[in-house]
Amino acid sequence: MAAAVVVEAIGLISGFLGIIQFGIDNIPEVESVGSTVRVRVGLDFNGRLSNTGGDLPDIRLFNEAGEFIGITADPGTVKSGMAGDITVEHKSNLGQQATYTLFSANNDAICIAYASITWPNGEEYGWVGDWGRQCGGSWYYSNVYISASSYTPDCLWIDGNNNQPQTGFQIHWPEFANDNPIPDSLEGQHTKIDHLCNSGPPFQMHTYPDKDPRSIMYWAPRSGRSLSDKRVLETATSYGPPKHAVSARFESEQDYNEANQTTTPQLIGMSMVISDSEKHSAEDLCNSATSYGPDFMNIKSEIFCRMSDKTIWPICNAANIIDNCFNTGLSQLVLNGIATRDEPYHNVIDWTSAN
Repeated sequence: MAAAVVVEAIGLISGFLGIIQFGIDNIPEVESVGSTVRVRVGLDFNGRLSNTGGDLPDIRLFNEAGEFIGITADPGTVKSGMAGDITVEHKSNLGQQATYTLFSANNDAICIAYASITWPNGEEYGWVGDWGRQCGGSWYYSNVYISASSYTPDCLWIDGNNNQPQTGFQIHWPEFANDNPIPDSLEGQHTKIDHLCNSGPPFQMHTYPDKDPRSIMYWAPRSGRSLSDKRVLETATSYGPPKHAVSARFESEQDYNEANQTTTPQLIGMSMVISDSEKHSAEDLCNSATSYGPDFMNIKSEIFCRMSDKTIWPICNAANIIDNCFNTGLSQLVLNGIATRDEPYHNVIDWTSAN
């Protein structure tokens, strides 16, 4: 039975704007002391080889006027396909609506498939990682389902130590809500997508060397004007505090670099994802300039994508393709009769429907 629909958010379906329906298990529960943000991760990679998961981001909340509401820093870790709930206590006036959220990455990379928020008054909003891909961020597929729609969004990579371009991002939740009309015309859809990606407040990615993003862009309110009017006014910047003193941040980064000998790119190079989903096109992944992640094989289309050089290869078939192809028995790309990897994949992630 499909989950009950509790939130509808604007997303992207086959390149067009559409409504993504979130089920009750995609949304965090109400907390009386503040707002709760749920982050669902499509992939994580940490440098400790201990399967502890990637780092959940710091969460900063702001109200519609750009005023800082509260922060939760270093909320813990989360494993691939799992969700983490982060409650941020409102420092004053629990009735404030946290319409803006800033996600600031920590040191272990995660790829966020979706995020949702529940305010103290019970209002709920959602956002899907497809927007990261659409708006130019580094992305990968996910095997995470939005339960009420059976939809698997792409995920957006964030990382705080320069393994990914994005160190964080902001969301203005109401602009992704279903009560914002979706244009019928193709031109109108392009204009809407351009607004959500490029105007600043709706969705903005922070990039390295801004390692601890703590500012947002917001629509400056103007009395007597509607929300749609505010969206064309100039934007401003609002600041929340850093989570550590500068000296503490410097020391923690030194300790991290010394203790972690295996980097995120190295771990990704040791991994491969297998899928049989029609949505997970090996060709699309390889042909994207902004995709990033493990080697990928779709066994239904019989195509393998080697992500290190973004090249596409067929899967070997004893009937007619035995060379210059990916050998599934060996888990090796074979070129001119020679296996191209010095060692097997350390981590094979199986997303096929049988699992």
